[in-house]
Amino acid sequence: MDVELQRTSKGDQRLIDLTYVHYSQPGGFIGRTICYAIIYDNQYYGHICGGSATKHLPGRDDFLGISPYQLNNVVNNVFFHVEPVNGRYPIRNFTTRCVILFMKRIILDWMNEYGDIVIGFETLVEKPRTGDLYLKAGWTQVGETIGYTCKRVGGAPGNEKWSTSQRVWDHDKNNLRPKIVLCYKNPVQEISSVTKMTNLLLGLK
Repeated sequence: MDVELQRTSKGDQRLIDLTYVHYSQPGGFIGRTICYAIIYDNQYYGHICGGSATKHLPGRDDFLGISPYQLNNVVNNVFFHVEPVNGRYPIRNFTTRCVILFMKRIILDWMNEYGDIVIGFETLVEKPRTGDLYLKAGWTQVGETIGYTCKRVGGAPGNEKWSTSQRVWDHDKNNLRPKIVLCYKNPVQEISSVTKMTNLLLGLK
């Protein structure tokens, strides 16, 4: 038996409920978004989502070897929240296993949904959290934000926008916390065949 990822909409009520208790409280998802319910032995444990890459992240571009024109080839793990069932997780390293399966699955779904090969992944982890579960999945800490956050919002006033996408700087003092930047580089990014990519990615344990 293994972890199962079931694709859902970003309006799935279980996901919405989790956004209210997650430490970042994202308040919804705008732009490219692919979400999965995390299931084990028919039990729901949480959700994990991939979305559009952040425009600027310290260390990411150099680590992934990308230009600003390749952000559509980067998946941002914008949300990941699981909770124990009956006080426990079903297997050892459950959260890390979820991340590994998420990478395998979304590489295919990203290509099918948006037509872009996934070069790599990014995520932000608010300190003092260390992102250990990502490090165990093979990710690398590549940088750290300097104490501001960037939120995706709809209908923001024009003078608050910093790009053509729906992202704005968040000046709420309660959110001015440094975040660790973690990335994972797809080892088979140059292979155009989705089938070959999938077969090679099976090497992820």
